[in-house]
Amino acid sequence: MIDVLEIGDFLDARACADLRDELQRTAGSPATLLGRNKAAPLVRRTTRAALPAATRERMTGLLMERKAAIERHFGLALTSCEEPQFLLYQPGDFFVAHQDGNTPLVFDDSRFRKVSAVIFLSAQSQEPTADSYGGGSFVFHGSYSDPMLRVPMAPAPGTLIAFRAETTHEVTPVTHGERFTIVTWFRGVTPPGRRPALRLRTAPRPKHSPPRRSPDGPGQCCRG
Repeated sequence: MIDVLEIGDFLDARACADLRDELQRTAGSPATLLGRNKAAPLVRRTTRAALPAATRERMTGLLMERKAAIERHFGLALTSCEEPQFLLYQPGDFFVAHQDGNTPLVFDDSRFRKVSAVIFLSAQSQEPTADSYGGGSFVFHGSYSDPMLRVPMAPAPGTLIAFRAETTHEVTPVTHGERFTIVTWFRGVTPPGRRPALRLRTAPRPKHSPPRRSPDGPGQCCRG
């Protein structure tokens, strides 16, 4: 079972339209992965818009207003949320199956990520229509005990979904239109006991090897 909190009224229709318009008018750059300065287009291909500080701060404030509800749902003590990322997915853009953090054997900054949150700003549609997109499905993957499980989500614009950061998920390739979302991660304190006795190191892959894209939990390379 996938543990998901869905908040359907996080943003109203006017706020979604204003944010879509602002995203379209604002310059952006390829979104990177956590701890890396360069994009990894075989893993994550989307554009992160550099919205003004006022917009970022306003969104952070709205997210923090929901922190208590998110804490209650997941039974966690959260401290803050990361600066929101305002994302534009165009045809062909995607994000392979990955986890955002809080995985026991990875001891990096992602261990403080406890809950991931995604805000949907546009609608998914099989047929091209204004302000909609095709493909670009947000899909949860089952845990190691149920690796074949797939749970697609298609929330209405203005909806926020929150889920545990260690939950594997992906964004399938967009086929038409533009997909607008906002993502962030609520952080918490990791107990000292969570630190692994050994810090695992991954041997370098040969240059000809494809990136790791396992649906059952890619490693550190796939954090947004």
